[in-house]
Amino acid sequence: MQNRSLHSCLRGGVAGLVSSVLAIAGLAGAAGVAQAVPASFCTDGSVSMSTVAQVEAFAAGTPVTGSSVVRGSTPSAFTGSYLGHISDALGKGKDLLLFQLSSPEIDGTAGLKPAGIWAGMSGSPVYAGDGSLIGAVSYSLNYDNLPVAGVTPAEYMKSLGMTLAGAPATIRVTAGNLEKAQGPRGTAAQATALAQATSLRQVALANVAVTSAQGAEMTNALLARVPAGSSKAAARMRSRTFSPVGVSAADQPLVAGGNIAAVYSTGDGLMGAVGTVTAICGDDVWAFGHPMDFAGKTTLGMANASAAMVVPDATGIIGSYKQVTAIGQPQGTITQDRLVGIKGTLGTTAGYPIALTVRNAAGAVVDQRASTVLLPEAGPNVAASLVANAVIEDLDNYYQGTLKLTWSISYRTAGGDTGTLTKRQVYAGRDVVAVDPAFDVADDIYALITNDFDDVEITKVALNLTLVSEDAQVHKPIGAQYKKGSAWVKLEGKSLKPGLAYSVRPQYRLLVNGKISGPTVNGAVRTVTLSKKAIKKGSLSYSAAESQQCDWEDCELEEPEAASLDELVAQLAALQPNDQVTQQFNYSRKGSTSKQTKDFTGPGVVEGSAKVSFTIK
Repeated sequence: MQNRSLHSCLRGGVAGLVSSVLAIAGLAGAAGVAQAVPASFCTDGSVSMSTVAQVEAFAAGTPVTGSSVVRGSTPSAFTGSYLGHISDALGKGKDLLLFQLSSPEIDGTAGLKPAGIWAGMSGSPVYAGDGSLIGAVSYSLNYDNLPVAGVTPAEYMKSLGMTLAGAPATIRVTAGNLEKAQGPRGTAAQATALAQATSLRQVALANVAVTSAQGAEMTNALLARVPAGSSKAAARMRSRTFSPVGVSAADQPLVAGGNIAAVYSTGDGLMGAVGTVTAICGDDVWAFGHPMDFAGKTTLGMANASAAMVVPDATGIIGSYKQVTAIGQPQGTITQDRLVGIKGTLGTTAGYPIALTVRNAAGAVVDQRASTVLLPEAGPNVAASLVANAVIEDLDNYYQGTLKLTWSISYRTAGGDTGTLTKRQVYAGRDVVAVDPAFDVADDIYALITNDFDDVEITKVALNLTLVSEDAQVHKPIGAQYKKGSAWVKLEGKSLKPGLAYSVRPQYRLLVNGKISGPTVNGAVRTVTLSKKAIKKGSLSYSAAESQQCDWEDCELEEPEAASLDELVAQLAALQPNDQVTQQFNYSRKGSTSKQTKDFTGPGVVEGSAKVSFTIK
């Protein structure tokens, strides 16, 4: 929890410091300072650049300009002035530049509260008076809507991916490492505020996922529990901070100061984060000024995005943010995710497809959803999100319902071997019915890509989702019947003759949303045969195959640990669907016992078991 008194002190101290510095530097700002000839950010000279040394020689209050999107996808201008820099804040020998910025949204002069530096502003380019690129808005002092931004120098971003440097995620701002521009320190109160220190934070990205407003809460809760790795990408997907967004077919080009979405996946399963483009040189794009997930080499898609507005934070807790409305089509691939920003190349993207066909209770196709997974690690999350949102949006179900899902996951090993895991399952849910099918698919994808035996690349995932009923329908075995002449009678306590074949069938009690509903349901007819050596007594039982009791010798409580990829796939495929029923026909015979077990498909989701006994005469 952040210290509010410190925030208040800092707000007053920094605001006062800014006012004092600007007032003192007014004449210097008006007169300007001599600036060296700009360097080149792009190798072709199309974008000029102010070096770190040139900027740190600015007088306090030297004016700057910049651009960022506040509405739609077209950048808007902001202004600002130089405050100073923080030595080594981006790693040894890498300073962070400080500027006070101003615009109607930052200052709150557009009828709203001041937004300060908002989530989604990361990467917004800042330019010197001669138009040369200084760097990217990337850090803020706290969540208190201060208009002070830390700017990552363009000089560092230019070499993004070519060098590596370590730096802590949070830098302590102290009087010792705050190098101020020309001018006096300011008042004693301002010096005290800086000496007490606060945290320098990366400007947050606007995390987005394709989901409905109703589904956003469920999507975030689901992603927080989907199996994932230990990377920052995995942490982001578990962060519960994704806001709903739509996808657009618009192919608007990326521009400096414009929105950029760095996405783990595209289409109906899109997930990612939105910031701002810093610079473009030919086909190369730089953005953010800080990492996405600090993944180093990566494969993320990059697309344009549209925004509705900047939403100011009045609490000082979560920070202001850009409300993103739609993400465009991918325009290239982000290949570098480093300390000072992200970098990508315009062109085609590559990944594996996930396709989902959705059917209603009548069997009619109501939707076909598709997504391309660009970051392999995101596959489980994308598949789970697709399934869950289809249940909510296409089938209009949330809590209760009965669903049928089939899925196939095709893969290729590093050695070139290919295979496909194919499964089906039926679900009767009374508490967010979409969760279990979403997890089942996610678990299987995760198991394949994290297996202990071989590097596995997923090549395709195909899903078929059908609404069986808007209610949760469960069948519980309650007994068995056999056919005596032309009539069906209860088997319990009856006497059967050895050497004869009998027609038998299970009986179920139907529960709808947990309540008994309608008459007894009779199951499919099957034949059992008593040996001529059968004696004394026997039993016939029916149980849900996936939860049967281990009361016979060859039942195993759990699968043995797999010793190879093939064994792992076989174990995953061996999952018993919830509509499978195990029939056991046991009886005594001279010198031994007979145990006959058969599995078959029941009338729907089956839970529990029932056993009846008979005599043999």
